[in-house]
Amino acid sequence: MKHRIIPCILTLGIVLPLLVVFMPASPALAAPRVSLSPTSGARGTEVSVTGTNFASYIGDIIHIFFGGVEIADSPISVPDTGALVITFDVPGEATPGIAYITFTDQNGIQLGKSNPFTIIDLGIRIEPEDGIVGTNVTIYGKGLYADRKVTFYYLSNDARLKLGVEVASPIGECTCSFTVPDSISGSHQVIARDAGGNQAETYFEVLPSINLVPMVASIGANLAVNGTGFGFKNDVSVYLGGGAVATTQTDEYGSLGIVFNVPQLKSGTYDIEVEDMAGNTARVQFSVISGINLSKVTGHIGEVVTVNGAGFVAGKPVAISYDSVPVAEGVVNAWGRFSVTFDVPASGYGNHEVVASDGTNIVTSLLNVESVAPPVPELILPADETKVEALASFDWEDVTDPSGVTYTLQVTANVDFSSIILEKTGLTFSEYVITKEERLRSTKKEAPYYWRVKAVDGATNESDWSTPGSFYVGFSFEMPTWATVSLIVLGALLIGFVAFRLGRRTAYYEDTF
Repeated sequence: MKHRIIPCILTLGIVLPLLVVFMPASPALAAPRVSLSPTSGARGTEVSVTGTNFASYIGDIIHIFFGGVEIADSPISVPDTGALVITFDVPGEATPGIAYITFTDQNGIQLGKSNPFTIIDLGIRIEPEDGIVGTNVTIYGKGLYADRKVTFYYLSNDARLKLGVEVASPIGECTCSFTVPDSISGSHQVIARDAGGNQAETYFEVLPSINLVPMVASIGANLAVNGTGFGFKNDVSVYLGGGAVATTQTDEYGSLGIVFNVPQLKSGTYDIEVEDMAGNTARVQFSVISGINLSKVTGHIGEVVTVNGAGFVAGKPVAISYDSVPVAEGVVNAWGRFSVTFDVPASGYGNHEVVASDGTNIVTSLLNVESVAPPVPELILPADETKVEALASFDWEDVTDPSGVTYTLQVTANVDFSSIILEKTGLTFSEYVITKEERLRSTKKEAPYYWRVKAVDGATNESDWSTPGSFYVGFSFEMPTWATVSLIVLGALLIGFVAFRLGRRTAYYEDTF
C-alpha cells in the first residue's frame, strides 16, 4: 500500500506542473489613468477630468479630490464602461500653486492621480509704468476669477476713479486700457478687483510736463504755458532766458495755466522751465523769431498806424510796405526792435498786407480796413416835381466818413433808372451844375427827369442810393449860333446904312443953305 502511494504522488508532481504550463493565462489589467484639461488656470476655471482603465472597479464608489479637497460631484459610481468624465470649477478658495486630482476608494486608498494643475496667482502689470497726464496705459491682468467681471480703478488725491469693467477669459486673463487723468506728480495706485472679491494692485508714476502755445513767437507776443503732473496746490515759477518771467499756482490736481508776454530777447532758441516748490520740473524749447505788431488791426483810410517790430537785425534799415507799395522806413535798434508809422493809403475794405523787411527778415501782418458804408445822402435841390433850367443845379446834404467820401450822381428819364442820361462819379462836393455839353432837353411835367445820389468812402464802401427826386425842364427858345451871327451882321449893316443916309441928308441941307 505504501508503495502505491509513492507512484501516485510522483505522478501528481509531474502532471501539475504540466497543467500549469498548458493552462491559458488571464489577461493583466492596466492601471487606472487620470488626465485633465486645461493644465492651468485661475480660480473659477472649468476643468475637464477623464478617468480610464477603471474596469476592475465597475460599480464601485470612488471619491474625487482637487488639491486635497473633495469636489462637489464626488463621490460617484464607476460606470459599466470603466471610464469616467467629469467637469468642475477651480474653487474660489483654492490656493495659487500646484494641485493634483486624485481618485480614492471608500477606504481612502488612492486609485489614480492626475498630472499637476497650476492655479495661477492673481496679479496685474501695466505698460508703460510711468508717463505724463494723458498717457495711454494698458493693464494686463492674470489669475482673475474666470469668466467673471473685473473692475479697474485709479487712485488720485485719495479718490478712487473707475476706469472700466471687463470680463476675464476662461483662464482668468483680462486687459483694460485707460488715459491717465489729471493727477499730481508721484505714484498712483492702479487696482483690478474681480467678482470673487480678489484684488491686485500696481502703481503708475505721473511725471510733470508742460506745453507751449505757440512754440515759436516774437518779442511781445502772448505765450501760454500749460502744465500737468506738478504738486498739489503748489507755487510755480516760469523761467525763460535765465530769469523768472511769470509765477502762478497749481490746482488740486497739479495742473497749471498761465499767459505772459515774450520778453526782450534776441532771436534764437531758449529753454522754458517750470518748477514748483516741491522740486518738480519740466522743460521745453521755445524759439524767439522776428515779428511785428500793428497799433491797430482795423483802421480807416488816412489813419496813422504804428508798426512795432522785434527780432530784426540790429542797425539795419527796415522798410514797410502796404500791399507791396512802400509807405515808410526806419532803423532797427541794438535790441533788434523798431517803431515806424504810416498813413493808411487809399485802398478797398478788407485785409491788406503790411510787410516789414530788413533784407534778412521779412515779416507780414494784416491790417483790416473798415467796411462800414457811409450814410445815405439826402437830396435838397431841385425840390421834387419842380421846374428847372436846362443847365440845372443839384444840391444834397454833406455826409462824413472816417475814410473820406465822394459822391455819385445819376439822372435818368426812367423811374427805374434803367437808362442813365447823366452819371458823374468821384464828386468831392455835395453839389453839381450841369455844363452846356450836358444840358437837358425840355420835358413836360408829366414826363419828368429823376435823379439820385450815393456816397462812396475811401475804402470803396458805398451807401445805398438816396430816395430819387423828380424835376422837369421848361421849354425855351434858343437861336442857333449861325443865326445869331447873321443877325449881328445884318444889324451892323442896317446901322451903317442908316448912318450913311443920315450923313448924306445932312450934307444936302448944308449945301442948300
